[in-house]
Amino acid sequence: MRTTDRGMDLQERVSYIQSAANDKAAGDYDEAKTPGELEEGALVEGGALDLFSREAMGLFAQYAAIGIIYGMIPSLNYPIFNVYLQLEGYQTAS
Repeated sequence: MRTTDRGMDLQERVSYIQSAANDKAAGDYDEAKTPGELEEGALVEGGALDLFSREAMGLFAQYAAIGIIYGMIPSLNYPIFNVYLQLEGYQTAS
């Protein structure tokens, strides 16, 4: 078979061009792209959540706590392993 300078076979290139040209002709996916039954873009019924509600404050507190914990874990390597457990540096690194 003949190959182009980009290394693609002529048959593959023609197949690609044909599929790209006929892609928009069918229009089968127009209804599937944007579901109409959702309420104003929300995934669940009930509308938007008030930012100062109890549920939102709980979510914000959980998000902050996880951020603090994930930020502290790497910085606790030295005090816990080297000072408290009296491990050597190579043991802590492994």
